[in-house]
Amino acid sequence: MEFIYWNCIIAHGITAFSYFGIPTVIGFFFAKIKATIPSKFWPVFLLSGGFVLFCGFHHLLAVFEPHQVVSLLHLGILDLMAFISLSALLYLIPTAYKIVEAIARYQKDTCELQCSQQIQRLFLDQGPFGAYIKDEQSRVLYYNQELQSRFSLAPQEWMGKKNSEFFPDPEEGRQIMENDQIVLKTLRPLKLIEEVKMPGNDQPCYWLSFRFPFNDYATGAWRIGGISIDITESIETQRSLTDLNQQLEEKTLKLEVKKRELIYLSDMADILYSCESEDEVYQVVALTCSKLFPNMSGCINIIADSKNYVQMNSNWGRKVNSKEVFSLSDCWALRRGKLNLSSSCHPGLICNHLIPPVNGIHLCVPLFAKGEVIGILYICALEEISPESQQIAEILARYLAFALNNLSIKQRLTYDNLRDRMTQLFNQSYMQTITEQRLAEAERSRQPLSVIFLDIDDFKFYNSQYGHLTANIVLQELAKLLLKSIRSFDIACRWGGEEFVIVMPNMTLETLKKRVEQLRVDVEQMQLKDGDQILKSITASFGIAVSEPGITVKDFLNRANQAMLEAKRTGKNRVMEYV
Repeated sequence: MEFIYWNCIIAHGITAFSYFGIPTVIGFFFAKIKATIPSKFWPVFLLSGGFVLFCGFHHLLAVFEPHQVVSLLHLGILDLMAFISLSALLYLIPTAYKIVEAIARYQKDTCELQCSQQIQRLFLDQGPFGAYIKDEQSRVLYYNQELQSRFSLAPQEWMGKKNSEFFPDPEEGRQIMENDQIVLKTLRPLKLIEEVKMPGNDQPCYWLSFRFPFNDYATGAWRIGGISIDITESIETQRSLTDLNQQLEEKTLKLEVKKRELIYLSDMADILYSCESEDEVYQVVALTCSKLFPNMSGCINIIADSKNYVQMNSNWGRKVNSKEVFSLSDCWALRRGKLNLSSSCHPGLICNHLIPPVNGIHLCVPLFAKGEVIGILYICALEEISPESQQIAEILARYLAFALNNLSIKQRLTYDNLRDRMTQLFNQSYMQTITEQRLAEAERSRQPLSVIFLDIDDFKFYNSQYGHLTANIVLQELAKLLLKSIRSFDIACRWGGEEFVIVMPNMTLETLKKRVEQLRVDVEQMQLKDGDQILKSITASFGIAVSEPGITVKDFLNRANQAMLEAKRTGKNRVMEYV
C-alpha cells in the first residue's frame, strides 16, 4: 500500500509539473520567435491557460491529499475549477470552431503560398529571360537557369560574387555595378539596353534590362531585382533595317543624281540642236559641265584647221591647269585616241599640256567626228574622279563631237542653199530676204540703204566666141573683184545670168556714186585669162538707187534695175542713178 501511495504522489507531482510547464514553454517559444497573438483570440488563450494551470493545481494538491485541511481546500478548489472549466468549455465551443477554421484556412493558404512560390520559382528558373537578385554591394543572391546556361555556370557558382568577378570584360562589370548603385540611390526602377559579351563568343549580345529596388522585410535590407531579355536578334534586325534604309537612301540619292544628270544632258542636247555657231556649242557644253561637275574645272580644246596645234575654246571652274595652246603630241588622249586618266589611285601618263606643278586628278577625253579626233574634253579635280563621272565625261564628249559635226553639216547645207555655186556669191533668194531686213534696219535707224544693179555688157559675145566654160571664168573673176571692192558688211549676190546686185548700208549718194564709178573702172581694167589665153576685157552697166521710207524690196530693186537698163540704153559701161 505504501508503494501505491508513493506512486500516486509521484505521478500527481509529474503531472502537475507538466501542466505548469506547458504554458511556460509556449510563452517561451512565443517570446523567442516574437510572434503576436491576434486580439480576438486573447480570451481563448487566457481561458485555455487558466484551465491548464488549474489542472496543474489540482494535481499539485492531490500530492497533499492525506492532510484533511488540505483536502477540504482541495475540494473547494476543485468545485471552483469545475465551474470555471465548464464555463470555459461552453465559451470555447464556438471559438474552437473558429480556431479550427482558422487553422484549416491557414493550412490552405500555406499550401497555396507554397504552390505560388513553386510556380514563381519555376517561372523565374525556366523562363526565357535572365533573372537575378543582388544585395546592396551588388553581390549575387539568386540567378535563374537562363543565366546559368548563358554563362555556362554550375549552380551556386555566382552566389556571393560581384559582376566584375565573373564577366569577361571588367569594364563591363564595373558599368553594371554603377547602374546597380543608381537604382539603390534613387530607389526607382531603371530600364536600359546592355551590351554583354558571353564567354567563348566574340560577338556581343544585347539585353533589355529592368532593375528595381525592393525591401527584404525579414532583414530590413534593400535588394536589387533584375530581369534581362535577350534582344540581340531584334537589334540585329533593326541594324539590318537601318543598313537597308541607308542603302535605300544612298540609292535614292544616286537615282536623284542620275535623274539630274539626265536632265542636264537632255537640256544640253536640246540646246545644242539650236546652236548656230561653234562658240555657242562650246558655251553650252561648258555650262553643262559646270553643273555636272560642280567641284571640278575643265576646258574644251579643239585642233586647229591647220592640224598643227590645239587651242582652248571654252573653259569652266576656278582654275584650269592646262595650256591654252599646245601641240597635238602633248596630249596622250590625242595620241592614243582614248581616254587618259592620271591620279594617285590610277597612275597614268601625264600629258605635257598640263602646267607644272601637276597636282590632283586629270582626265582627257578625245572628241571624235567623222572618224577622226578633233580635240579633247579636259577635266581636273582635287578629289578622285569616279567611274560614273568618267562615263558622264565620255557621254559629254560624244555629244560635243556630234554637235560640232552636225553644225558643220548644217553650215555647209546653209552655205549651199544661200550661195551661188559658180561664183560663191549669195543667191537671189537670200538677197531678197537680207534686203528686206536691211530696209527695216535702215528705216528704224533713219540711215540710207543703197542698192547697185550691174549687168555685163555684150556677154552673149563671150558665150558665142569663147564658149560657156570660158564665159563662166569671166563670171567667177568678176565675183572675186566684187568681193574685194566692197566692205565686210556689204552684201553681193549673183542675181542671175550675167546680172549682179550689191546692197550697201549707211552710205550717202555722193560717196555711193564715187564707189560705183571706181568699181566700173576696175571692171573695165580687169585682165581675164583662160589658162595662157588672154581674153577680151569686159564692161558693165550700173544702176543705183537709195531707199525711201516705206519702200518695198520689189520696188527698191526695180528702181536700181531700171537705172541699169537706162545705162545700157544710153551707151553702156556707165553708172546711172534712179530718178
